Amino acid sequence: MKWFSMQNVVLYVLILSASVMAQKETPPLLKEAASASVSDTASVKGKLTLPQALNLAMRYNPQLSVFSLEIRVREAAAVQAALWPNPELELEAENFAGSGPLSAFKATETTVSVGQLIEVAGKRAKRVRIAKLGTRLAEYDFQVAQLNVFTQTVSIFTRVLAAQELVELNRKLVSLAETFKENIAKRVQAGRLSPAELSRAEVEVANARINLQRREKELAAARRQLAATWGATRVTFDAVSGSLENVSPVPEEAKLQALIRRNPILTRWQVVARQRETEYRLAKAGRIPDPVIRAGWRKFNDSGDQAFVAGLSIPLPLLNRNQGTVQQTAVRMQQTTVQKRSQELLLQTQLHRYYQDLLAAYESLRALKEEIIPRAENAFHTINEGYQQGKFGFLDVLDARRTLFASREAYLQNVTDYQLARAQIERLIGQPLETVQ
Repeated sequence: MKWFSMQNVVLYVLILSASVMAQKETPPLLKEAASASVSDTASVKGKLTLPQALNLAMRYNPQLSVFSLEIRVREAAAVQAALWPNPELELEAENFAGSGPLSAFKATETTVSVGQLIEVAGKRAKRVRIAKLGTRLAEYDFQVAQLNVFTQTVSIFTRVLAAQELVELNRKLVSLAETFKENIAKRVQAGRLSPAELSRAEVEVANARINLQRREKELAAARRQLAATWGATRVTFDAVSGSLENVSPVPEEAKLQALIRRNPILTRWQVVARQRETEYRLAKAGRIPDPVIRAGWRKFNDSGDQAFVAGLSIPLPLLNRNQGTVQQTAVRMQQTTVQKRSQELLLQTQLHRYYQDLLAAYESLRALKEEIIPRAENAFHTINEGYQQGKFGFLDVLDARRTLFASREAYLQNVTDYQLARAQIERLIGQPLETVQ
């Protein structure tokens, strides 16, 4: 299977967040991931591919559910922000239960009125805009969470795939050690070798089995961690299917740093800036008092006459002119630029660290593949054949075998480090490394 690069990650997230980024086109390369769907978590049987794991994680990851619900919370807040203040019903009775002409209810004046607060200076429109921008921020946060979960799933899948290959490599080592022990046992029985040689071979078999058991436990833990990305509490798949061999030359770091501004963690700050600017304008509008208009009907019991009443009340901004909130929101606007720059520096630092990891892994892979492993294989075969002919001792064979398998393990570790660093870099720049020019 062709390695599912970060290009598929970005494209898959975009199609899942189509409601958020509806203006973007659906990339054709995403069809492979979209078509590899499963009906539910219980249907994961047999070999699991990366598209299937990604599909499960993006559908069932609990963390994504939290962010998705937060969008609904913000949408509800926007609905509430758009509502007008409720009118007030006022019922008033005057001049009753007094003395003389005002005794009982003879001269009572009864008033029924309705009052309505009128928001001026565009307060309601600004409040609605702030709430809608809050919804946009929640959508950006959801997209960032999708990318994080996606990258996390790719990384764990990579570890599972590497763990599988390490288990297979250690099984070969156990098989080779057992075969070697059997050959020595035959030569000991024939009197051609000392029994001490057989004891050494048995120790090597025992050590190889211990290493195999450790690798199997590491694989089981990685498989459980992978299943947890889609909220599963147990592993139902038998193995993962894929390849780690999609290794390409590393582009220049400066080109990658120039692309980091596309990260949604940074682009969301444009929405934050607009929201805080609107909050500042709302705070300034808060200095203008909102009037309350009243209108009603009054009845005079002594004469039986009726009349309409009207009133207007306006708070006097003498002591509180909302100056604290205005100052607070103004500082928030200045803070936005600093926060964005701080976030950008953090991402740049992360990119530099992952770039160094990627470069180191790539250079190690090239050296291992082109020089170290071929020489180790040649040395092992030469020494093993020479041992059969009595030219080399047991320790020479043991050392050659350890060197060969250590080189192969180093190759698996470095190719894993390469893929992990690559996934993180592509998450930061928002595109696959192959497309960086």
